[in-house]
Amino acid sequence: MQSAYDQGLLRGRKLLAAKRLVEARRRRGKRLKSVEPYAPEKLNSAALVRAYQDDAQRKREIIRRVNSAKDRLVLITEALRRLAADAAFAALIKEEGLDTMPQKIADRVSSVQAA
Repeated sequence: MQSAYDQGLLRGRKLLAAKRLVEARRRRGKRLKSVEPYAPEKLNSAALVRAYQDDAQRKREIIRRVNSAKDRLVLITEALRRLAADAAFAALIKEEGLDTMPQKIADRVSSVQAA
């Protein structure tokens, strides 16, 4: 970690995150549950930077999936709001006996409608 710091690869928040990652790996190893006890490998600066980059990439993927799910939720909520505002569609849905929806969805649609 010292050589990565000296080379300017780890500074500030990245350095703190790398320290936390090293400590977590020391405590539990690379795997969550180890089948066989093993001697943890020593981390050099390249391995430390790679571990930090892998962790950062994993978190970027999680953020990307969350944003995608959020966008889909907004799209579906807006579509339901527009359909609920259409009197002909509402009459058809009521006639077919499909005029109820889960409370959480109804709350979200009505809160968007009020805004």
